[in-house]
Amino acid sequence: MDKILKQTWWDNNLPDQRMFNTFLGWIGGTDAASKVKFRSFLKDKDYKSIIDIGCGPATEYEGFKKDSIDIQYTGVDSSEFLCNYNSNRGVPMIKAEAHSIPVEDSAFDVAHSRHVLEHQPDFRPVLDEIVRVASKLAVHIWFHKPEDKEIIDHDSSTNLYHNFYKKEDIENHLAQNKKVQKVEWLNVDEKENILLIWLN
Repeated sequence: MDKILKQTWWDNNLPDQRMFNTFLGWIGGTDAASKVKFRSFLKDKDYKSIIDIGCGPATEYEGFKKDSIDIQYTGVDSSEFLCNYNSNRGVPMIKAEAHSIPVEDSAFDVAHSRHVLEHQPDFRPVLDEIVRVASKLAVHIWFHKPEDKEIIDHDSSTNLYHNFYKKEDIENHLAQNKKVQKVEWLNVDEKENILLIWLN
């Protein structure tokens, strides 16, 4: 199985306005529960910069403004359509694959991703990159909560993965990274949870 996926679904489908509207409904606006919980957690912290990996339509750029969180935001997405959509709204963007972002190690205080790892054939390359580019905290918000079983679900007709990963595998992988100090899981609801990775 390939460990790296060249994403195609977004650029193939989102230029259709009806599909783009459907997509926005899937990911939720700034008031989505996991986004609200993450911003509430972040609000009283003294972080200066955040990179949002696989940012999609960059709703958190608006969310931080809405909640008066003063943090320098940079979005990353591999989709040309989404990069153009965000740039045209004034969102600072980097067009890159989530596993290979052209920034230095520890370039941002916080690295954040949401609903990204479940779309990968293997969580490890992108999770490693999220940790690499952060200096203080790496975060992933899961829409498929990692539990006790791995399920790799690939739809070849759309080139999309909707995977479940094992919590133990994720924790064991992170434990091998010398940059990782500890991990913490925050429950959002029956579907979502937040992985906080505190860094040395």
